[in-house]
Amino acid sequence: MRKILMMLLLVMTAATMTAKDIRTLVLTTTPQMHCKNCENRVKNNLKTIKGIKAVETSVADQTVTIQYNAKKVSEETLINAFSGFGFTARKLAKGEVIQKEAHECEGDAEGGECKE
Repeated sequence: MRKILMMLLLVMTAATMTAKDIRTLVLTTTPQMHCKNCENRVKNNLKTIKGIKAVETSVADQTVTIQYNAKKVSEETLINAFSGFGFTARKLAKGEVIQKEAHECEGDAEGGECKE
């Protein structure tokens, strides 16, 4: 019986040590995202960072929502990563709403390229 309890304790300890600390970070970008190309640039660059589990973008809300493993990557590293692909990012306050700026893209707003 003691052996079984000891094995159970070891298994529980190992499971606790390998547990992931999944967190969600909601950011907005400067310049603002205006089309699918902007969204894809953000998503494709962020997905290369170890520890990121999911990235969702919204042009309408001007948000980038990142689910990440805090044991592998820090919030600061994620925010600083945006400078490597032409954006700056800042964390949104709870309930903060971003006003979308007027902007024209070549072609349609969904698939066209932004005029920079």
